Amino acid sequence: MKHILCILIFGAEALCLAKVQSTPAWVQSPPPRTSTYYYRVAHGTGLTEEAAERQAFAIAIMESAFAIGIPVDLKRLEQMETDSLLVEVSQYVRIPINKVCVHVESLVTRRGYRAYVLCQVANDARIAPDFKSFNCFTNKEE
Repeated sequence: MKHILCILIFGAEALCLAKVQSTPAWVQSPPPRTSTYYYRVAHGTGLTEEAAERQAFAIAIMESAFAIGIPVDLKRLEQMETDSLLVEVSQYVRIPINKVCVHVESLVTRRGYRAYVLCQVANDARIAPDFKSFNCFTNKEE
């Protein structure tokens, strides 16, 4: 009985470590701010990978708008359906933003997916900077 219990515990630990190791470094530690833009990580969930990614990107847009002082109507956002969130947000929130990395994983406790997006966001909403390319695997600008 002890032997079986030990195997189960070590197996569970191995699965947890594999899960932690599969998450890209930029999810926990986005690259530093530059003089023209900063990096933002946002996450969303959905029944499909595409829906989760759309929600994550819409959340990145909204959080970025708040961060640089662009007004966002929260009551309007609360009334939106998840699938139309990105379309609605992009129509009335104008912000220079560049999606550079996406990581999607299956949810363990319920059906669906969680998506993480890494975005470059302009420090000044009036000026669209020259966004540099970002290598998602090396976690560095190129």
